[in-house]
This record gives sequence, structure tokens and C-alpha cells, in this order.
Amino acid sequence: MTLLSLQNISKIYNSNIGNFEVFKEINFEINENENVFLFGPSGCGKSSLLNIISGLDKPEKGEIFFLNKKLSNNHHGFLKNDIGIIFQDHYLISELNTFENIQLKTNNLSAINEIFDYFQLEDLKNKYPNQLSNGQKQRVCVARALVNRPKLLVADEPTSYLDRENADLVIDLIIQSSKKFKVSSIVASHDISFKKKFDYSYTIKEKNLVKC
Repeated sequence: MTLLSLQNISKIYNSNIGNFEVFKEINFEINENENVFLFGPSGCGKSSLLNIISGLDKPEKGEIFFLNKKLSNNHHGFLKNDIGIIFQDHYLISELNTFENIQLKTNNLSAINEIFDYFQLEDLKNKYPNQLSNGQKQRVCVARALVNRPKLLVADEPTSYLDRENADLVIDLIIQSSKKFKVSSIVASHDISFKKKFDYSYTIKEKNLVKC
């Protein structure tokens, strides 16, 4: 079943030197339980597309459907309940420990404990962000994004600050946990080596989304 559908999505940025069209009339679908890779260099429009998908930005033109229901420009309910987001930076609150950072997403202790067990975070439960390595921070971010059982996981350059070994571990963790919790995922990266790990791969080329 189709989980998310983009129809004729266009995005334009305005500036003092004129308008810049990032992509034009993009069409895209992701089904339930699929893992999709979005590849491209910095500045090609990956983040813009993910921000539109996740409701953090809106397109100039086009429509977005989630489970065959059209989303409004301000799809707050979707952002709150049905999508988990992993940003390039971890955005963990420095004054809160790992448990408290994850608890911000839900007060369901059963769900939190299951997540801590699955991601093997028990030893990090009382540690603060400045006590974690970059790899540990991203593990916490993946756990936080999945704790409220979203239907879609969106990750924007989640391995940018990681070495090769930890980058591969985080991508594998995203895919494995998506399958475990029956979540579809869209992961954007400039690293083409991740492509083989996903069901489908796309890139933004000449303002369009094409399979690669």
C-alpha cells in the first residue's frame, strides 16, 4: 500500500538576486515497509525535499498524500504522530540526559523501555549529550525518532559527522530498526556507497527526481 505520495511538487527560493527553482513538478511514492535512499551532493535539494515531506517547509506547487489522504500545508498531526525525523545535527538537549531526551517524544514507559533494550542504550540512560560520542548520539537520535512508532522515518545526512565504521553502523541500524518496527524510511546522503543497502535509490537531477 502507498504510504506517502508527492504529486507535482515544486520548490522555489526567493532572494535579492532573484528566484532559484530547486525542483520542478516532482512525483514520488513510497510504500509501507520500504527503505528509500536519496543521493546527491550538497545543495542539490535533498534537504529541501525532506523538509517538504516532513512538514517543516511547504512547496510552491503540488500536493502531498499520506495513506491516500491529502495533507494540508500545515500538517501538524502528521509531524507529531506519523513521522520520525533524524537531522544532520543531533539536536539533543544538553540539560537533559538520554532517557529524558527520548521521553520528550512520549511518556509511554513501555515503549521507551523497549527502545532502550533494542538499541542497547541502558548504559547511556543517565548520561548527558556531552558525555556521548558522535556515534552514540546518533544511536540515541534514531531511538528518539522511532520511540512513538511513526509510520515514516526521514533522515537527512545522518552520518555527516561520523567516521566510516560508525556511518555504516548507523545506516544499518536505521534499516534494521525500520524493519523491526515496520516503518518506511527515506534517508538522504551524499555518500553513494549506502545505495546498495536500500530497496530503491533516487537523485535530484535537472530539477527532477530520478531513479539511480
